[in-house]
Amino acid sequence: MTEQNALSIVSKETLTPAALSMAVREAGITTVRRSIESGFPSIGSIVRQLGYKETAALMVAHIARLETMLNVSRPMQPEAMAETAKTVIDTCLESGININAADIEIVFKRAKQGAYGAFYGGIGCADILGWFNSYISEKSEEYVRYNIEKSRQYDSNTPRLAELAKEKEMELHREAVRHYTEQINKNKHQ
Repeated sequence: MTEQNALSIVSKETLTPAALSMAVREAGITTVRRSIESGFPSIGSIVRQLGYKETAALMVAHIARLETMLNVSRPMQPEAMAETAKTVIDTCLESGININAADIEIVFKRAKQGAYGAFYGGIGCADILGWFNSYISEKSEEYVRYNIEKSRQYDSNTPRLAELAKEKEMELHREAVRHYTEQINKNKHQ
């Protein structure tokens, strides 16, 4: 799967937990950096294409699948799952970071692997929000590194037109670094 056709058709079917897991696996996305470089749709674009309710329903499906995989003894109530899904979506939208469909798979995969600690009986809204806040902070820091690397890739021996384009893009990368640094600081103070 190339970056350009990664989940090019956003639908309820392509974003089910099993389908998303398969698409992320096929694209070889296992790290935050690969997620940044992927062509997976952002949560914002999913909300625009499917609507907020459908996006929340898909998030509920991911939470329910996680509970099944973890074999929790006290599953979340449907209302709690729905409220958690909405809160996670809002957190992703408000983060200022391009959280995408691959990121959701990465967060839930890490949870299944125990990266966020052991589960004693069940999981709750605070647990899931903590995972996403931690991931958003990690992705912010990776965006900073990514933009710094991109800005260093330019050769100083380019013609004038290319030099102007380079200066403009470097300024965009500097602005992105400032933005993501602000987001990191904001996330650390929450």
